[in-house]
Amino acid sequence: MKPYPLVLLVLLAGCTSVQSKIEINAPAKAVRAVFFNFDDYPKWNPFIIKVDGAVADGSKVTVTVRPVGKSEITGATTVTAMTEDHLAWTGSLAIPGVFSGKHDFIIEEVGPNKTVFYNNERMSGVIIPFFDFKPTEAGFVAMNEALKKRAEESPR
Repeated sequence: MKPYPLVLLVLLAGCTSVQSKIEINAPAKAVRAVFFNFDDYPKWNPFIIKVDGAVADGSKVTVTVRPVGKSEITGATTVTAMTEDHLAWTGSLAIPGVFSGKHDFIIEEVGPNKTVFYNNERMSGVIIPFFDFKPTEAGFVAMNEALKKRAEESPR
């Protein structure tokens, strides 16, 4: 067997995504105010516990996450999109092909006091088939619930 099909098979097997969403009983403006205040993340966010750097389209930031029941992980990311309703960043390990991820956060206004928040990541790399994503998925859910609580409790 030639090595090319084997490499292709490993790369195709090494793709996954973690997707989550939550309905928040608050206006999108309130959700934005909480979500985009990165300095306050250590106060309320159980998953993304620190964001270092100026978050802007094209900027490089360092993000520290704490998957549920696991140690903190810190990595460099590049912001690939930033609007009032969407933030996306990508990051990877220093060795190409081992791991890379694209994280999307979307704030969707569905009514005057109703917002849906999407917290999704697409990952690829050779370590994907061997990695347990349950703690990461639980971290997304914990973050979503904490965002919901904080946005719903914020003064309108």
